[in-house]
Amino acid sequence: MSINVIVGGQWGDEGKGKIVDLLSKEASVVARYQGGSNAGHTVYHNDKKIVLHQIPTGILRQNSTCILGKGMVVDPDGIVEEIECLNNNKIDYSNRIIIDYYAHIVTPLHKLIDQINEEKSGAKIGTTCKGIGPTYQDKYQRIGIRAIDLLDLSLLKDKLEKRIKIALDRNEISSDDLLNVNLTDYYNSCTIINSFIQDSFPILFNKNVGNILIEGAQGTLLDIDHGTFPYVTSSNCSSGGISTGLGIPGNKLDNIIGIFKAYVTRVGGGPFPTELFDDNGKKLQSIGKELGATTGRVRRCGWFDIVAAKYSASINGLTGIALTKLDILDNFETIYVCTHYEFRNKKITELSSVLNYLDEVIPVYKQFKGWNCSIEEASSFDDLPKEAKVYIEFLSVKIGVPIEIISIGPKRHQILNLQ
Repeated sequence: MSINVIVGGQWGDEGKGKIVDLLSKEASVVARYQGGSNAGHTVYHNDKKIVLHQIPTGILRQNSTCILGKGMVVDPDGIVEEIECLNNNKIDYSNRIIIDYYAHIVTPLHKLIDQINEEKSGAKIGTTCKGIGPTYQDKYQRIGIRAIDLLDLSLLKDKLEKRIKIALDRNEISSDDLLNVNLTDYYNSCTIINSFIQDSFPILFNKNVGNILIEGAQGTLLDIDHGTFPYVTSSNCSSGGISTGLGIPGNKLDNIIGIFKAYVTRVGGGPFPTELFDDNGKKLQSIGKELGATTGRVRRCGWFDIVAAKYSASINGLTGIALTKLDILDNFETIYVCTHYEFRNKKITELSSVLNYLDEVIPVYKQFKGWNCSIEEASSFDDLPKEAKVYIEFLSVKIGVPIEIISIGPKRHQILNLQ
């Protein structure tokens, strides 16, 4: 039995879904430990694009049981939509989805509060308005609704009615805001998914269960404690969140694989040192089809950032790296990598020292010659152009972690496993 982890190394959207799909071939259990429907993991199944927001990507493998851990905030309406997607693609999920008893539950009220807060802030943070933040807020105020409450519909209704009253008393919402809230459909969704709700502990701590793959959502630089606060998500999406989100202690983790795009993207507001505002940025957006899987918003694009990647490697205790979307760089004459920052006349090589001042740092780049050819048909590392190998090896050496997997195209088979 081994426990392996997939975690985003940047600001999310790194291509975690494809890597989870690859590694879940050998996993009996695939589990998520944080976040909710604000994630969007894209994979290709039988040449069809499938986007999953809450159910772990391992559901595409018939050998895997998928767990939504207690550290998640689960949206019943969203789960029903994903089930419909699985049905439409003839993917059997029977007896393979578990929502932990104690995962907190997103309600239409939380989404409404999220939307109102975002409007009041002038979309400053760029939240997905999926109710994630307000649901976590209720969790820490100890007034939240948990999955186990869905097993008793009358209890659920009573708790939600009390929470709505609190929201009205706090002026979080108005009576008029409630006019467009459809609780009938919501309660129906809760009824549909209650067969998934059970205790995940006996599975996660069963020595005979087989290999476990833990699937992170978002990225380390969006972590509530270690990210670019306040432009972050509401959970610990770094590997440290596993201990609380699933109950699995850190000393039980065998491998922690960080997922990094061969360049960097970010959705929403917040500092982004290597962001490009020129034709190269537009080219990365266009060729990389950089639209958010959850929001549909255009992603901001920039060159690879070694300073940020080293920070992420340290925070997560990475044992390996999966480099994704390398093929997007196929048609660039010149490629740049940020090796360090300049800040107030000082050379900065550690992100933590300037985490609160990232919008002021100046990235310093090393220039690389592009390879100007398609790498999508490569079947091994040796098949890659010399220039691509130089680029990959430079990243690995500077980050200090071996690159073990390389994605060279969007399809399931377009991947190089160097292990």
